[in-house]
Amino acid sequence: MMDYNDISSKLKARNLQDTFPLIRRKVAETGEWDLTEEVENLWNTYHQMLRFMLQGVNDPQSEQIRADICRQLEKIVARIERIERLQTNLTDKYTYAWKNLKNTLSFTSIADSIENVSLQIAEVKADPLLRPSVRNHNLEHLEEEHEMVLLNLFNWTWVSDIWQNSDKDQANRIIFSDHITTDDKAVFISAVTLSLFEFVDTSKLLFLLDCYLVESNLVSQRALVGFIMVFWLNFQKVRDCKELRERLRIYSDDPAFVRDFYSAMMQIQMSCTTDSVSNKMRNDIMPALMRGAMSNKPSKNNINIDELTKNGENPEWMNDEKMNKKMHEMAEMQLDGADIYYSSFANLKGYAFFGQMPHWFYPFSTNYLHSPQLHNLLNGQSGKILRLLLNNSPFCNSDKYSLCYTFQSLGDLGGAAIEEQISRQIPEGMSIDELAESNENHQPSKSAIRRYYIFDLYRFYYSYPYRMQFTNPFPLLKESPITPLGNPWLRRMLTNDKETLAQYADFLMCKEFYQTALDIFVTLADNEFDHSLASVWQKLGFCYQKLGNAADAIRAYGIANSIKPNSKWTLSHLASLLYSTENYTDAANCYMELLAISPDNQRYLLNAALSLISSDRYEEALPLLHKLLYIDEQSTDAKHLLSWCFIVCGQKDKAMKHILDLITENADDAEAQQFFALVMLADGNRQEAYMKMRDTLNEQSFKRLSQRLNTLVAHSIIEKNTATLFADALALNID
Repeated sequence: MMDYNDISSKLKARNLQDTFPLIRRKVAETGEWDLTEEVENLWNTYHQMLRFMLQGVNDPQSEQIRADICRQLEKIVARIERIERLQTNLTDKYTYAWKNLKNTLSFTSIADSIENVSLQIAEVKADPLLRPSVRNHNLEHLEEEHEMVLLNLFNWTWVSDIWQNSDKDQANRIIFSDHITTDDKAVFISAVTLSLFEFVDTSKLLFLLDCYLVESNLVSQRALVGFIMVFWLNFQKVRDCKELRERLRIYSDDPAFVRDFYSAMMQIQMSCTTDSVSNKMRNDIMPALMRGAMSNKPSKNNINIDELTKNGENPEWMNDEKMNKKMHEMAEMQLDGADIYYSSFANLKGYAFFGQMPHWFYPFSTNYLHSPQLHNLLNGQSGKILRLLLNNSPFCNSDKYSLCYTFQSLGDLGGAAIEEQISRQIPEGMSIDELAESNENHQPSKSAIRRYYIFDLYRFYYSYPYRMQFTNPFPLLKESPITPLGNPWLRRMLTNDKETLAQYADFLMCKEFYQTALDIFVTLADNEFDHSLASVWQKLGFCYQKLGNAADAIRAYGIANSIKPNSKWTLSHLASLLYSTENYTDAANCYMELLAISPDNQRYLLNAALSLISSDRYEEALPLLHKLLYIDEQSTDAKHLLSWCFIVCGQKDKAMKHILDLITENADDAEAQQFFALVMLADGNRQEAYMKMRDTLNEQSFKRLSQRLNTLVAHSIIEKNTATLFADALALNID
């Protein structure tokens, strides 16, 4: 089997001597005569060019011809890879769909069918002379035909070969048809996208880019999402397409396109956080809400239904502080664009509806009612309420269908429950019909369309029964986040607006894509306009710190502090990092600067004292610890550190005052017991010190004791030999 990645790499390097013979042999094995003829024509062209060269002919176009041959061979290699897949993976859904369609249908016939059946459905719905029973009967048959044709359109597009000019004509015909619904066009766009994930075809990629200009937001935003994902993950395969590069350059002159592009990039990358969001929902937020509800909920005999919905307020048993905090946290995640419902709906994808691959990409619409029960559910009185509920819900299309099939499985009980609950929420003086009619004009924003489409894609790649037959793009996007700096075309297109670029870097940093954010911040810091912005250097330092690069983080924080002195955020991060890297003197200086800004900040007082103690400046730490204890008389940390400082400074009486306070407050205070023993040892009471320490030591406390003994020796509080023998006696557990 050919190593297609290796062959593609060699072709990009213009290596024909290794690749041409291999490609010719492989094409002959496929038995595809048109592909064989195409390769042989290229071979004859190149063979003739080589003969002319040997005869001494200097052709100024030879280099360009050679490059064109390499590009055409790259496309042929992609087609060979596809053919080999069809010949070897006989049980794959891809192969199955291709076999079912290749000899029975053409793109033209499918386009004719989808247009004709759509026109007939529209005519039946608009015919005022038809009796309702006749109209419903005719629509039922037409909708069944429409479903079959739409499935064929999706599958044919998904498994289609590289598009020729005739294919592009039919694709444009579908998109610009006045008879085909916007919903069907959106499904077609999804099929094109999934086809590009199978193998890259620049004709289809250009088609998606052009579809961004379509008036329908549903079509244009799905096309934009698909284009960005495919373009980013497969740029090396399309970078030689001059037409695509020029088209993108023209589009980049449109500020609206650039805004949508940035927003879509953020939303795609946001989807890569779904796993962590789901874990938080499953392991933190939902258990907390359930615990709060179960612990505070009154007995069912005491529940007053009217009280639960009075004035739209939460019932009294929901007003728990922890529950409110978790609900607020969940709302914040949702506003941020996180996919908070993925884990909740993951188990609701087992309905037969989701067995058909195209159904994962159907926009939620009454055009797609695939069972009589679902049809009745959505077209009855309760259906109006359900559609009203779902149209204004934060659920993606796939999840809305999951809910519908769940309610359908409940039968009449499901419809009654919906109607009863939603009826209570209708404003006084307004009927359900009036509210439903007013909601018909509601159009989702471009941002919402993109977000829910990305959610639909995510669910397909993680929950489709045959998902193992697909290459999931989301882990690839998580590993290699989209960034304008990672692609030369995007760099030219998206980096002129430094403010928007900085906002994107902020987003990446907040979502923990630190390396990608860092690359952008480095560029911004090097930019003449942004060089003096302290915030850029702050964020640079933060990203370096998160990536474990302490030296560069310290440098960046230092620059930020020099540009904008007295920033508590900068100084606190710098001080913490200096302390963790054992730069105790510099850390102490930073904390002293912080104390000049906030003199009574207990955290700054404590950390400054720790830094001074670590840099062997015990007497300087004492005033800080006294102040900390004055502010917080119960501060155990202050008493521990004061005890130690007094011991080191030789003020044993003052040390004992705090040590005895600590032991009185907590007889099991191991630190206080150790300090007590050290004072005894310093006073020459070695036996008492030994007995005090013998039964309380463990590995960690012994290590700490050894360090303190060395410090006391260095400060001439005890003799070195005494410290050594005392430590040995404890280690050997001498009676």
